[in-house]
Amino acid sequence: MGRASVLLVMGYVALLLLSGVRMSDMSVRAYENGLRYYQGVKGRNIAIAGANIAANYIFLYPPNINGNGWFPGYSTPVSFDGGTFTVSVDSTTSIDPSSGERRLTLRSTALYSDSTTTVVVTMRPSNFAKFAVYAGTSAAAVYWATGDSAFGPVHVQGTLRTTGTPYFGGKVTTMNGVDSTSWSGHPIFNAGVENGVNIPLNKNYQRLRDKASTGGKLFTGNGDLSLKFKGDSIAWHRGANPDTTSLLSTFAPNGTIVLNNSTGVLHVEGTVKGRYTVGSLDTTGGGKGKISIDNDIRYNTDPRTNPASTDMLGIVAYSSITIKDNTATSGTPNFTVMAALFSYSDAIQVENLNTRPLGILWTLGGWTVQDIAATTNSSITRGLSVNIRFDERFRTTAPPFFPTTNAYEILAWYE
Repeated sequence: MGRASVLLVMGYVALLLLSGVRMSDMSVRAYENGLRYYQGVKGRNIAIAGANIAANYIFLYPPNINGNGWFPGYSTPVSFDGGTFTVSVDSTTSIDPSSGERRLTLRSTALYSDSTTTVVVTMRPSNFAKFAVYAGTSAAAVYWATGDSAFGPVHVQGTLRTTGTPYFGGKVTTMNGVDSTSWSGHPIFNAGVENGVNIPLNKNYQRLRDKASTGGKLFTGNGDLSLKFKGDSIAWHRGANPDTTSLLSTFAPNGTIVLNNSTGVLHVEGTVKGRYTVGSLDTTGGGKGKISIDNDIRYNTDPRTNPASTDMLGIVAYSSITIKDNTATSGTPNFTVMAALFSYSDAIQVENLNTRPLGILWTLGGWTVQDIAATTNSSITRGLSVNIRFDERFRTTAPPFFPTTNAYEILAWYE
């Protein structure tokens, strides 16, 4: 019994010692895991801080815009919260798959103890096509009323004024807030309101003109220019001359067609297949740059039924964009325009709004306008009521070389 008892006690002690070793080993590993987790979190936070600092610099001083030089990032390690970060910026890694335009790729790499973490941010120039409605300083004086609705992002470069219960389906931003008397009617802001956002309507379409002269189609001289999209082709003529039909891939390879500094009007209509931007520009400040939409503009593949559609159109005018009243449109009062519309100094206008049959001006895309003009008579029995549906594809892409806001926005953030 004595020897058995001794063996039992020794075995028990050995088990306790082995258990203690294992518990100690588990404690050490738990400590090491906790330390690695802590280091990883610290490193991640430092990398995020570096990305935010660099992104803020790019937002305030956009590279190669407004005379700013290129921003390469921070190649020398920057001390931050017990660690360091470096940031690189390039314009070659990320390419817009639709437009082929280069984006900015920002890499923030943090070192904390022996932990290395990288955050990658993709940015692009913010584009006016991203708005269902952009209302410039003149348009800010217009009241949104009951029955008005916008299904997409809205910006007002001034004070937003409403009466009754207009509906805003997307986020609304304003420079000067919402007029205090507007709240009494309980406007509906489905995605909220952010005030103090300043987005000037920049005259920044010179890039569109330059691209039309180097890889697209640039027209100069006075006299109207008429364009009718016909799928893969386009029928066009100047003044009273007969049509010439051209294959679009050779007529405007990069998708830009511009009438520049002309007293003539650019007329547009037809079925669009592919990605194009047409413009009537005044780069001298002479009050030129007018566009007339003479008939429906539709996409060959409707993105509402096929979200993979790559058909899109931008229409850019220095002055007004007029919805024509003629034999092509008067028989059917409704009018369809699938495009992102941009009027730098004026508005979307409806010809003969006091006499034409009452219909609907239906837009798939958005309006960026300096002013908002009446589209119906005061009793809403003549003219065209407005229905604007945002093209959701324009949140991340846009028609080729459509005007930008001269600021960058974040497309993707990877941690």
